[in-house]
Amino acid sequence: MWVQYVFWPLFIITLIVLLVVYLVSKRLSRLFFILSVFTYVMFVLYWIDAYLLGKNAITSLLALSAALMIFIGYKLFRGKRE
Repeated sequence: MWVQYVFWPLFIITLIVLLVVYLVSKRLSRLFFILSVFTYVMFVLYWIDAYLLGKNAITSLLALSAALMIFIGYKLFRGKRE
């Protein structure tokens, strides 16, 4: 599985970015955003690697996950707009 070889370099780069962002901004919300993007990327890469997905399946997986995130974001934050 090639995901484990991609995970560790991305993980180290993410840790460095998290440290720099925290030292500059002192805001935890930005750290959680970066961590959520990293988690999402690793989730999609795992599915692609584990199930040997083709081009159409990868596109469908990305579209489905994007639609799911849009739906969750809409449901969670629809009453919090100004």
